[in-house]
Amino acid sequence: MSEFTIVTMIGRPVDEVFAVITDLAQTPVWTPGLSEVRQTSDGPLALGATIVYTGTFLGRSFKSNAVCTGLTENKLFATKTTTAPFYLEVETALEPTADGTRVTSIYRGESRGFVKLAEPLVVRLGRKQFETAYENLRTLLEDRALSPHSS
Repeated sequence: MSEFTIVTMIGRPVDEVFAVITDLAQTPVWTPGLSEVRQTSDGPLALGATIVYTGTFLGRSFKSNAVCTGLTENKLFATKTTTAPFYLEVETALEPTADGTRVTSIYRGESRGFVKLAEPLVVRLGRKQFETAYENLRTLLEDRALSPHSS
């Protein structure tokens, strides 16, 4: 099992950051490798909601089912996968700061199937991909705030 943490400072209020992080349909906009993220359970996103992530990693397509394991408005969004090829738990905590929001994401994972043999590479590339995602999220939110058409 591997674990790493990514901390990102975003110059926007915590409610705006939380709204984007929990808008599953928008996740592929800022997360490289994902082509679709959608909730498969009925109702609003909530604890126990089921989610499917579709994308590519290491040149292979994947579809991974997950469940929401934590959801506290403007504070926490957590998921864990329930199918291969990756066992991945992600806990994202948001904290208001004087300059915006501190986003701390903890990733705990284990490779399965075709990626098990390359686990050190998978962890390194996965970490880089998630770091890029949060940099994209920061840019998206901060640029939106500067846009003359933002509301």
